[in-house]
Amino acid sequence: MIPKKSSKLYNTVSEDLNININLVQDLVEYSYKELRTLLTNLEHPRVNMEGLGHFVAKTTLIRKDIPRYKQRLENHDTSTFGAYYNKKVTEVKLDLLIKLEEKIATQENKKNIFKKTKDENSTKDNLGE
Repeated sequence: MIPKKSSKLYNTVSEDLNININLVQDLVEYSYKELRTLLTNLEHPRVNMEGLGHFVAKTTLIRKDIPRYKQRLENHDTSTFGAYYNKKVTEVKLDLLIKLEEKIATQENKKNIFKKTKDENSTKDNLGE
């Protein structure tokens, strides 16, 4: 499958819907901008973009990055304003990663509890027969 260029996509969508091409461009740019902000803010472990699919944060990468950021903060020099700013940005990212890891852990716990109760109910029904 050959991907379409966005300029051709804009033209076909605007012709099909009888809408101005600038409006189509603005809508597409806005939706991609929102998607990028959702992914970079690290607020949700799973983001669903209709028509594009699910974007899921990889737990292994998050668990590897947290110690890296902690190590980077320990060895970070704050002798200049730029270095101090970089340290603060790293601290914010570390906090976001830790919160995201906690959200993922709670989701995994809920999933495991649901599976456990489902399995217990199915075994009770089978044993009762």
